[in-house]
Amino acid sequence: MARYLEYTGLVWIPTLEENGIAVLPVDSEHVRLTDDDQSAVFFVLTVPRVARTHDIKPAPERHALLVAPSITSEALDRAWAAGWSVVTDDGTGRLRLTQRTLRLDSAASTQAPRRPRGRPGRSVFSVVRALFALEDGARQHEIAEFAHIGQAAVSKALNRLADRDLVARGEHGWEVTDRAGAVSWWLGRYPGPGGIETHWFGVDPINEQAYRAYVALGREQANPVVSGDIAADLVAPWRTPRRAALYAQGGADFSAIGLTPSDASVSTLTLVLAEDPGVWPISKTPVLIEMRGHGDVARANAFQVLYDLSRSPGPDAGEALEAWRTWMIESGAAL
Repeated sequence: MARYLEYTGLVWIPTLEENGIAVLPVDSEHVRLTDDDQSAVFFVLTVPRVARTHDIKPAPERHALLVAPSITSEALDRAWAAGWSVVTDDGTGRLRLTQRTLRLDSAASTQAPRRPRGRPGRSVFSVVRALFALEDGARQHEIAEFAHIGQAAVSKALNRLADRDLVARGEHGWEVTDRAGAVSWWLGRYPGPGGIETHWFGVDPINEQAYRAYVALGREQANPVVSGDIAADLVAPWRTPRRAALYAQGGADFSAIGLTPSDASVSTLTLVLAEDPGVWPISKTPVLIEMRGHGDVARANAFQVLYDLSRSPGPDAGEALEAWRTWMIESGAAL
């Protein structure tokens, strides 16, 4: 089973919210579920396809939630007996709360498309991030240190990139030989940051929402960074931000700052508790940018901003993406 949550398609969160269960992310593997006066922190594990009996193992914690696009009736019974609560994208599930059991029944259960087994490999994407941040060439041990992966994984990733003529070994170490090609290759294949994603709606200007959320996460020492429209606008202004994107290592209840949980399609702010450490800049210190009228905020890794811009709404989103892509190619070190 895959120990990561898909960045997109988190249908199970609004499914629980529609049944009166508030969902608040705690970290990349845990959420707090609240029902009236009951509250508990659940370990969350996803199966990125139809869950079957062979996927079920004993629950690792007292409160554990298994998430899948769909689940067979036999697997549901086995999961329940093994200590799991279950919720699926098609609306089926059972939730074991302190004082009651919530049963969800799908009106029409359909088999979800098959997806690859296991967690996505991100080492090669971290190596590209590191090479863009380390100018004038880098040795394998330097890349490993900055990318937070082993040297064996670095070697494999470099060979893979060299086969595509994107990198080469130079006098001072490995370097990117085709910046435009490397950016396009990364964006076309990056599997997403994983982790837990929540969506929020507010009526205030997007920059104001983002800053209040950033401060709230900072109070929780959650190491927040801004991404997407907000980050791009502060570095290379192109369009008025349509949606704020923030990453953090812990959650916060944004209801206290005037935001309400919402569906992704109408949200004005998205918070992701990412599993991929590459979300944060390849730097020993935070990359700070000034948010006009507020103060400095930390920016996500340049490639992560690129990824989020590629998913931004609006008819001019493609132009904003191309402006950021050009900045990355021409700016030298892209942290």
